[in-house]
Amino acid sequence: MRTLGRLLWLSITLFLVMFAIVFATSNKTLITIYLWPFDSTLTSPVWLLILSSFIIGGLLSAILLWGQWLAIRAKLWRLEGRFNKLQAKTGKMTAESAAQHEYGQQDYDQQGESAASNQLTADRRLS
Repeated sequence: MRTLGRLLWLSITLFLVMFAIVFATSNKTLITIYLWPFDSTLTSPVWLLILSSFIIGGLLSAILLWGQWLAIRAKLWRLEGRFNKLQAKTGKMTAESAAQHEYGQQDYDQQGESAASNQLTADRRLS
């Protein structure tokens, strides 16, 4: 499935690149762009403006995706830290619970042995 997805993206990318090349070679008309806040103009072929806008858009998208990746990674690092703390705390509580259970079992065994010996003594007295 992953290979199919990669193949699909590769074919779409190749199609867009071929379209851009065909577009660039067929449009040689010069266009004048007025740069609004400034009093200057820019005259260039149509294909250069179109391809440069695609490239600038791709670069801006890559920068935005990289920023999102960093934010997600930072959140993952924080959650891993919290998870490790909780795991250590759970291990400590489990060890304490096991120690208390073992200590309580020893007390119960000692009480059970003394009760059994008292019962034997009482039975002997009655006989």
